[in-house]
Amino acid sequence: MEKIRNYTEDEFGIFLISELTELKDIELTILKGHILTEFAINCYLESISENKNSDFFKENFNYSSKIKLLLHFGNYSGPGGEYVIKSLEILNKLRNTIAHSLTINHHLIKEFLTMLRKISPKKGNFNDENMPEQIRLEGGIAFVCGMIFGRYCEVRNKKQ
Repeated sequence: MEKIRNYTEDEFGIFLISELTELKDIELTILKGHILTEFAINCYLESISENKNSDFFKENFNYSSKIKLLLHFGNYSGPGGEYVIKSLEILNKLRNTIAHSLTINHHLIKEFLTMLRKISPKKGNFNDENMPEQIRLEGGIAFVCGMIFGRYCEVRNKKQ
């Protein structure tokens, strides 16, 4: 995980694209997207932690708890921030639906993309209704990861 912590925003973007665009299965896109967003969350939470030795990749917090930490300590209460939090909660529901019932909830995918459109109504593949659902989902996951990892890079750069 040290490698991810040292990525620039551009390097993280390339990493996301390489991880997401190779997938041909929407279930894997959801599962891998969940993992990738958690990587971004872990980096950001470490950067805002008062403990210089924090390692959220090893901490025993589940995804839902990490979202709550973002909400309470990550400065996501401002304009648009609530949509980032809500999109992560929806992505977690999507992942849990697959994990517990082996089904995809397409309504949740639409809800996830709707949340992201509230943040960025014109940019990104996730806004193009003519694109296949999986490509829109990949774009949405990359977008929310980028938003979180971008904040991580800002904090990291200020500390250096």
